[in-house]
Amino acid sequence: MRNTSNRPTSYQTRTYIQKAVIANRRIRKGDVTRVANRTGYSLTHCSDVIAGKEFNARIMNEVFDMVRGRKANSEMI
Repeated sequence: MRNTSNRPTSYQTRTYIQKAVIANRRIRKGDVTRVANRTGYSLTHCSDVIAGKEFNARIMNEVFDMVRGRKANSEMI
């Protein structure tokens, strides 16, 4: 079997905690609602996952994909 991935061999995936930290630095108003609509979970559950109170990899991946190209909020000031 041949490796046909486009990723370089030094590519490392981010851990759940790394994704949570990055997402919390970049999340903006209305993002929790968008994530809830995309994933089908309730607003409160999505909010709790983003805040770190609960664990859900599907929601965290959706949030991380949404904020991936954004600047951190501290850089916007």
